Parts: sequence; structure tokens; C-alpha cells
Amino acid sequence: MRNFCLLPGALAALSLMFRCCLFAAFLAVPAFGVNESNSLPPSFACEVRYHFREHLGATKSGEKRVSAPSYEREALPVARVVNTVSPTTQVVEGRVAHLPYHFLVKVAQCNGSETGTLEVNIADNSGKSLAGFPRVIPNPLTKTGDTSRNEFEIPIDQSLKKKIEKALLAKGQFLTHVDLIIGMDEDFLSADFPK
Repeated sequence: MRNFCLLPGALAALSLMFRCCLFAAFLAVPAFGVNESNSLPPSFACEVRYHFREHLGATKSGEKRVSAPSYEREALPVARVVNTVSPTTQVVEGRVAHLPYHFLVKVAQCNGSETGTLEVNIADNSGKSLAGFPRVIPNPLTKTGDTSRNEFEIPIDQSLKKKIEKALLAKGQFLTHVDLIIGMDEDFLSADFPK
């Protein structure tokens, strides 16, 4: 009988010990999260820009006039973390409405250092990479200066150019080139990206 009298006291002690351990674990979680987030690559976003001009007619001397350069833009999906072991990698993967291509962009960063890599691949519907891709660039992006963005021209043939002009541009406008732009500046990371 005496052993049974001790059982409620032992349970109370175990319960108290369990609550203390749970509280200590709760306190440790935010600290772990902060250290882990320091090892994440910088946030970034990607968009495709369709650069175009507009025919403005001819001058009196017969020269063709065109407008200043302008562009339309389409955003790729939001970056996501794909693994939590070194190197930590954020990935943007997907398509846009006006191109028959699959985009895969990876930014990797090792152990919280500022060095990392940017890997970009653009493939057609058969999975074959376009000319000039994949590309890998060391230490790709920072929040300051000219390195907050990287631009990659996307090759397009005449038939695709005509399809884009018909679907996306107004009469009299013509496509000059198409770029993939990867950035981490405030414009790219704002809530209303792309504008």
C-alpha cells in the first residue's frame, strides 16, 4: 500500500519535470530559428520582361520613327527553400503565360556566408536547355549597387516573336528582345511585384 501512496507524488514530480523540459524546449526554438535563418540565401524574385517599341510613322525625309523602349512583365512563382542542409538553396521554378519555356533558378549559400551561387536554366517543352543555358554565376546577388539584379537574354525565334507580339502587344508595337531578370532589391521584393 505504501508504494501506491508514493505513486501520485512520483507522477506529480514527473509532470513538473516534463513541464520544465517543455518550457526549456519552447525557449530554445526561437534561438534555433534565428541561427538557421542566417544561413538562408537572400530572398529574390524573378520576372520575364518583353521589351518593345512602337512604330511612330516616318519623318518628312522618310526616316522611320520609333518610340522609346518600353516593356511588359510577367512574374515567375515566389522563391521557396528546398533544403535545410548546407548549402541552403532557394528555388524559383515555373512558367509564364507567353513563353513555351520552363524556368529553374537556384540561389545557394553556404553556412551563412555572403558567397554563394546563382544557377539559371531555361528549357523548352522537350526538356532541352536553350542556347547559353544552364549558367552558373558565383556570388550572385547583394542588396547594394549594381549586383542587386542579374539579367539573362532569352533566345526567341521569329515565329515565337510574332506570337508574343500578337498576344501581348498593341498594333504598331514590335518586340525587340526578351529578358529573364533576377533581383533582390525593394522593387522585386515588394508586395505588389510585379507592378
